[in-house]
Amino acid sequence: VYDMHSLQARTGRMSATDFHDLDESLRRAGAPSDAPESHGMLCGALCAGVDEAGDWLDQLLDQANGPEEAQEACRRLLSELCDDTRKRLRAGALEFAPLLPDDETGLADRTDALGEWCQGFLFGMGLAGAALKLDELSPETGEVLKDMNEIAQAGFEGEDSDEDETAYAEIVEYVRVGVQLLYEELQPVPPPMPASETLH
Repeated sequence: VYDMHSLQARTGRMSATDFHDLDESLRRAGAPSDAPESHGMLCGALCAGVDEAGDWLDQLLDQANGPEEAQEACRRLLSELCDDTRKRLRAGALEFAPLLPDDETGLADRTDALGEWCQGFLFGMGLAGAALKLDELSPETGEVLKDMNEIAQAGFEGEDSDEDETAYAEIVEYVRVGVQLLYEELQPVPPPMPASETLH
């Protein structure tokens, strides 16, 4: 059984406060995406290796229609979140978690948010286009993408029971670990350079 409190506790700055701050910033900027979809897109772009050029950020705010200063504030917040998320993915599985509402939010809304997150992730991966050879993924990571596509299309049909809460937490954990696996397969961290024997 997964404990959502412990899952959130180990995500540090990726907390409910960050979720609501980002959601509000996106709303003020007039962006077409909300916090779950935006963070999903960011993570997909990071896994695909296209974040350095800012393609995901330009795509995200391309249709924003809010005040210019609100858009700039949102861009800064997203850039900070990008740096933080990249560090967490590079650090290992225990550091990263998808940015989702806390467990005080209704389960139906959290389930919808998780679906939006996965939808954004798949879109972010798609920004890489032909440069990303999905057919060369390992069976494990290929299965993760297939499952994410199903999660993105699924809706909530439960009754807010303990069993449903447990099932939701297990899916969040599966997505968290799956994204980490994808990142490590597609963006492997090079081993440290050995010290030169000529240096003294």
